[in-house]
Amino acid sequence: MSAMNTNIRFFLVTGLLVLSAICSSICAQGVADRAADLGRLGRWIAAKQLLAPAMESAAHESNGRSWFVMGFIHKELHKEQGEFGADSPERLAAVFCLQRAIQLGLNASDQRMAVEALDFLARSYFREAIAMVEGFTWGSTAEILSLYGRYEALEASLNPNKDFGMQRSDLNRYLGQAHAVLLESQPTRSADELQAIFEAAIEHYRIALEGKSNDYATQYNLAITLYNQGVRKLKSIGYETSMFELMEIQDMCIALFEQSLIPMQAAHAQEPDRLETLKGLMTLHYALSQKEESDRYRAQIEEILGNR
Repeated sequence: MSAMNTNIRFFLVTGLLVLSAICSSICAQGVADRAADLGRLGRWIAAKQLLAPAMESAAHESNGRSWFVMGFIHKELHKEQGEFGADSPERLAAVFCLQRAIQLGLNASDQRMAVEALDFLARSYFREAIAMVEGFTWGSTAEILSLYGRYEALEASLNPNKDFGMQRSDLNRYLGQAHAVLLESQPTRSADELQAIFEAAIEHYRIALEGKSNDYATQYNLAITLYNQGVRKLKSIGYETSMFELMEIQDMCIALFEQSLIPMQAAHAQEPDRLETLKGLMTLHYALSQKEESDRYRAQIEEILGNR
């Protein structure tokens, strides 16, 4: 009799626990669905206020649907509030919640929507990074790279086999060009700052070429940036420049022009009839007092123009 009572108690306790878990799950689902209904009405703040406190309970903590709804709430609040920056809190929370939802398990429809939402969030990081490059300001590089890093990490979680080499190279080429534009458009900066901007431009071009060694645009822009730096050095010569300083500047200019020749020749080798590289080579050889080479490229330019 005692063994029978023990078995009955076991089954009763087990049944109550299962029933309690089912009730908790149903309750969690109900709160999540009510929050989703508020979201469909555009009441995202109210939806967050309803669901956020409940997320602290064990029922919601292990409920994929709750995390899914919470992720969409954060995503829509991110859009509504016009957040910017790699560490914008609503966007970070949206990513975390949606990834947690997928980890816990969702039905097929919610799974598809969660992946689409994460893809949107990944692309939002990328678009913001590119927008910052287009409106580039000195000192913003770290934030741009942070935004791109968020994009790449999130995109890699969705597409583990994706190769980001080309995108990284393109981003660094754009950053190189952005720094080069600053050098041309803001010449009144201090000499130290201009030098730092120049060095940053060259470094970004170098990184870009690591991923795409035969990229014409990167090679050409690197060559132009080096050449223009030499021209700026020449323009700094004034009546107050000492003989020693003059000789030092001339040596720096020659070194910059010689460095510029390497990527300009590489770009020319890829597109031999491109006028911009022919003009670049003609100009560089002239600057280096290599008249015979300069005249050879001049003749090629005249021949191409004559055939058009």
